[in-house]
Amino acid sequence: MLRKRRKIKTLILGDSFSGNVYAAQDLSNSLFLSWPGSTSALDGWGFANACIDRTPIFLEEPDCLRRLGLESSEIDYEYVLIGEEASLKDKFSLRGEETPDYTWYDLFPRTYSKVYKPVLSWCQIIKLLRNSVEVPRLYANVTSIDPKEKTVLLEGGALIEYEEIVSSIPQDLLLSRLRGVGLESIHENYAYLPYNISLIIGKIDQRIGENEVVVYALGRKRYVASHAILLKSVIDAVTKEHTLIYVLTPLRRGADKTEILVKNFSELKNLGIKVREVVFARSYLEKYGRILKLGRSPYDELLGELNIRFIGRYGSWEELSICNIIKKILSMHKRL
Repeated sequence: MLRKRRKIKTLILGDSFSGNVYAAQDLSNSLFLSWPGSTSALDGWGFANACIDRTPIFLEEPDCLRRLGLESSEIDYEYVLIGEEASLKDKFSLRGEETPDYTWYDLFPRTYSKVYKPVLSWCQIIKLLRNSVEVPRLYANVTSIDPKEKTVLLEGGALIEYEEIVSSIPQDLLLSRLRGVGLESIHENYAYLPYNISLIIGKIDQRIGENEVVVYALGRKRYVASHAILLKSVIDAVTKEHTLIYVLTPLRRGADKTEILVKNFSELKNLGIKVREVVFARSYLEKYGRILKLGRSPYDELLGELNIRFIGRYGSWEELSICNIIKKILSMHKRL
């Protein structure tokens, strides 16, 4: 049976923020390939005729989004450590890390007083990016990648020939699809920690200004969660007196994943934050809440030889801020 073949120059893997930023700059003969049903961490929930972010992400500088034609605003940043820093890091350290890197959920140390957030929500931004991309999209499951023949076999039998791959999908997932290059024990080099991220919208006694964010870092073992992040609601007139409360809970192996949202309310109450008139409460599982490459991967040099380039947090498998991701991708295009 003959397989349908298609020849392209660049195959872009992953419908992520970084994948869309890269594709928006790409004017070559490219194809944007994504798994059916896959989403970005920046995709949001629908509420009150708007989308609200599932994940609270801030920026360390004001100009990085401007490079994409988007604006950000300065907000006051208050970091409140409850308990001990060492106990906090124990909650999200991976395989005995002594000094775990900050994640993009907890990017800023308590010494910061100012951070930045986009004028638009992140879920609006990812929609705008997707709409700006002119590269053709294809949603299909990847069965295997043959980097020597430079072909990708899709579910159903279609075959794509490429010159290079630019990948933003989790690096261990891409490696698992490679054929003919002798990859064993891939997962021994890649560690990750899932997070449950809950969003509660309700009224609280504490006043949070429109240009303010308060982060509670929970360094006591009595708290299962690691962070509670409070933002003023600017969704619509009905919720203008409400607060967005994000609760981040690392999910170690064997952790009880049931009724986490209920536990979040209890832990907020223990913090002295009593939530009333709740209009929204929902949880999101972020599989790769923290990621860590365990030593130098034996595959790094090989992948460079195979003309596979990695972008973004998942693709590079390192903790990168949004600003770092944008800078790396735009500098990559300048070098091309």
